Amino acid sequence: MRILEHGQKQMRTLLFFPCTAEPVWALEATITLLSQRWHVFQVVFDGHQPEYPGDFTSVEQTVDEVTEYLKRHGILRLDAAYGCSLGGACLARFLALGEVPIGQAIIDGGITPYQFPYPLRRLRLAVDVLSFRIVAGSRRVLEAAFPPERFTLPGHDPVEEYDAMECYLKTYSTRTIRNVFWSGNNYALPETPAERGTEVVYWYGEDEEKDRRGNIRFLRRYFPRMQLRAFSKMAHAELVIVHPEEFCRSAEALIHPAENDTARAVFRVSLRNGTGYRSAPKICGRYAP
Repeated sequence: MRILEHGQKQMRTLLFFPCTAEPVWALEATITLLSQRWHVFQVVFDGHQPEYPGDFTSVEQTVDEVTEYLKRHGILRLDAAYGCSLGGACLARFLALGEVPIGQAIIDGGITPYQFPYPLRRLRLAVDVLSFRIVAGSRRVLEAAFPPERFTLPGHDPVEEYDAMECYLKTYSTRTIRNVFWSGNNYALPETPAERGTEVVYWYGEDEEKDRRGNIRFLRRYFPRMQLRAFSKMAHAELVIVHPEEFCRSAEALIHPAENDTARAVFRVSLRNGTGYRSAPKICGRYAP
């Protein structure tokens, strides 16, 4: 596990757990904008960047390592935290343990532990691993699952970005893939979460609503005061990856509504000047994660 820090240390603190199967450069636009107003701690999962050795092991180990890193660097409280998909699972456990209090937390399409028998969970693991391998091994399937016209930032070349993503997905080890799907869907939570007064909200795209119903139902029982927000015409993780300005504006409005007009102006100017846009680095002779 790595943590990349962005922004100035005197700024408000934000812990950022990403989704799986996305390289660091895919979130560069969003992180760039966030770091103008936050001291961002961006988690990089083991097994998710070829330049960092090791395989992903579990949600539990990731949360333990993040907690240890924050405490070692004198971060005993966070102003806010965000986690998407697998990152949402990590954030749910991080909140439940409560070792580092958080002011406000956004769980975006977060995954929750399966509630069915072990044999069925093993069967689902096999299906998930096979599905990942099919998407990673076929450009046609990749583009069918994630249409380039929908999942490419404005002004970017979808061919170049999908060349980079195609190569990136092939860097995942079998161990990382299996552990991501097993732990992400079977991680442990304490019977009751620590009470730290965190304001928790669950975000999801309207286009993934059916897939998230079970996750929402589980988390509303676990965090009874959790709020919900649906984003129109958005798929899973689409907001944070493809719409950085809207993502940052929505997060800022939730966490500091009184400052939202200023935040809107900052994000708009940043994108107009091009400081919020990512570019896919070279790999496989063309682009690299």
